[in-house]
Amino acid sequence: MRPVNGQTVSEQEERDDELHACVVGLTPRVEVAEGVGSTCARNQETDAVACERDDSANPIEFITENGYSIVRPWESGNSPRPAGGRYRFGVSDGFIEREVQVEISRRVVSEMSLRSRGRIESSNSFWICCAERHLANYVTEHADFPDDDKLTVEKLNREDILLALRWKKSG
Repeated sequence: MRPVNGQTVSEQEERDDELHACVVGLTPRVEVAEGVGSTCARNQETDAVACERDDSANPIEFITENGYSIVRPWESGNSPRPAGGRYRFGVSDGFIEREVQVEISRRVVSEMSLRSRGRIESSNSFWICCAERHLANYVTEHADFPDDDKLTVEKLNREDILLALRWKKSG
């Protein structure tokens, strides 16, 4: 028997379990923000919280409209942030997990460096964001992983240009 949205009851139960696991994973972050069970200092005027707990073991997941999850693996370990136009992301469709490499072409990086008057060079964090967005757009549009788990950005789109205009110089 299929409910209205086309999923079987067992598929819905699996999705509910996944959602529950995500909520459980977020609970420590909420507790830190609320000052529960950690060393925190609360600013009475702004209600801001500063905590000593390191949350780097749980990288932020980028969830696409069609349920793909994209993770920056370097955020959960001691590895340095990638630079130089090649970025590896952990990608999952809920069942299959893969490592996908997104490469920004040298021509695109050089062109942006010129257009931004050196503000956005090859080592700038803008490129990580750009690579992640192109990967998210790909898995959303194709509902599949890129061929050979590789994606190359040969051209920037309108959103990339608008983002670059607002991007600050930041290593």
